[in-house]
Amino acid sequence: MHIKHDWAVNFDEEQFITFHGESFARLLQNSTRRETLRQAVSEMTQAVKPAACWDTFPIQKFTHEKLVLANGVRIGGGPVVQVIGGAEKLMVAICTAGPAADKVIAAAQKQKDLFKTMLLNDLAAWAVDMVRQQVCLQFETGTRQQGLRVSAPLSPGESVWSIKEQAILFSLLDAGQIGVSLSPSMVMTPLKSLSMIMGFGAQPMGVEGASNCDFCSIKERCAYRRLRPVMQPS
Repeated sequence: MHIKHDWAVNFDEEQFITFHGESFARLLQNSTRRETLRQAVSEMTQAVKPAACWDTFPIQKFTHEKLVLANGVRIGGGPVVQVIGGAEKLMVAICTAGPAADKVIAAAQKQKDLFKTMLLNDLAAWAVDMVRQQVCLQFETGTRQQGLRVSAPLSPGESVWSIKEQAILFSLLDAGQIGVSLSPSMVMTPLKSLSMIMGFGAQPMGVEGASNCDFCSIKERCAYRRLRPVMQPS
């Protein structure tokens, strides 16, 4: 299993405002709210301690709805076979923004500062997505340098792929080494964490060149998706 902590997480206030649209920008014309944003960015910048772990597993076969790994583990439902189909191996990863991100959010909640809590939540979610994008970019770049193809990434719960499948991904990785755990109700700790898969191999994949956003159940009403920077492999 591979582990890496030195991911770049940099918050750009103007980009963050753009993500949230014109009505949010108008709210920030109030100097108090704008200062709250500055405080939230500063606190989350200090709190985020990004980490990711990942490993790869041979795929034995594909059934109608699931892929079967060489170790017998079955993963699937939703768009999994549609996206991963054709892969010879599966990459499984878990990413996190770290436990301190949850703590600064909880502190704002305790103070009943709803606006700041919202800002911190969004910043922490952005942070873990930055980690995800970098993991995907690093893996895709290395895979293509070997002359192989790679599928789009998928995360349980972000599409019609059941959140319950997260337990299977956690069974394949020792996420405790980056401080991430999963409860019986499929809640990750730290909360700002995520799991994902990507297929790779010599043959064409079911879906290549797309992001996880393309399979998300709220993609049509998500302003963040429309404005999210796309990281391209070199």
